[in-house]
Amino acid sequence: MAHKVALERASQQRHASTMLSQAESKTPLDRFKCFETTDVDEAREIVARHFCNHRLGRFSASDRFDACQNRVRGQHLSLNYLRYGADVAIEPGELAEFYLIQLPIAGTAEVRNGCRSMVSTPRVASILNPDRHTAMRWHAGCQQILLQIETGFLQEVASRMAGVSVGQVRFEPEFNLLSRAGAAWRRRLRGVLGAVEEGRVFQGGGSPEQRHLEEALVGALLEFQPNTASPLLERRETGRSPAILKRAVSLIGERFADDISLLDISTHAGTSPRNLQLQFRQEYGCTPLQYLQDVRLSYARHLLLSEGHSLPVAEVAYRSGHRHLGRFSVAYRERFGETPGATGRALRFG
Repeated sequence: MAHKVALERASQQRHASTMLSQAESKTPLDRFKCFETTDVDEAREIVARHFCNHRLGRFSASDRFDACQNRVRGQHLSLNYLRYGADVAIEPGELAEFYLIQLPIAGTAEVRNGCRSMVSTPRVASILNPDRHTAMRWHAGCQQILLQIETGFLQEVASRMAGVSVGQVRFEPEFNLLSRAGAAWRRRLRGVLGAVEEGRVFQGGGSPEQRHLEEALVGALLEFQPNTASPLLERRETGRSPAILKRAVSLIGERFADDISLLDISTHAGTSPRNLQLQFRQEYGCTPLQYLQDVRLSYARHLLLSEGHSLPVAEVAYRSGHRHLGRFSVAYRERFGETPGATGRALRFG
């Protein structure tokens, strides 16, 4: 076992060394260079134009400051390569308008987003949530690929995937790139980078192909990395379902917080309550009202994960369509194995 672990570590070190030597010979997105400078103030000013105002300071005057940024922009996200050369402190505070996924290809960075701290390496990416204060230290030699995603676009994709309106989405900041899901997402991003280098995507304009690529990349991130919308994304597949079921599920997604009945749902679906019951049993293994309750509980968990520290449980119950607090608490505990209050206090995503 120890021999296997040692071999795995040696393989990881060789991979990091290979990535570093490649970065030294040619930087990613080299065709899209924004700037290269040895001046700290100039680097801060240019990077701020693309991201947000931030503090940038050096830890040691003896380090060689050698900043470089390459950047290509799509419709709702951008791809970047960034390095500073020296050991630097970066403090942007709250990003507000965008999420930032940072993937080191060489070196390490210490990252704090909200109350969560981590060390990011070529094996562990970081995800900066826009509503949490961020402070970082990029150690000398750190080079990163940055994926910048507009906040509104990510929330739009999450809402479409969930079938219900999703507000603030917050990710687990530590993204393990060696996990199966992490490795799959990194391969997808690597494919996008290759297509950019070949001039096949990110060429400006509002082409459907570009939007579909961006939606797929963001959608995979939402699926692979735990986040506050994850309970809502575990919806049953309806792509091949009969039209009756699609109409019923659509109404539930739009009006789950209202007092809707089986008759309301079946009328909207264009069938009888009995037939709708049979269709749901056959497709999902539950009744329409059980499906409705599952949507309500999943939305309640989303609210508690994203706003539970500031939102009373009674308000969560009401917003998710539950009119009896006691029954809501019992149903929630049966579904998720903990009380609503425990979920709200946990602050799983910083």
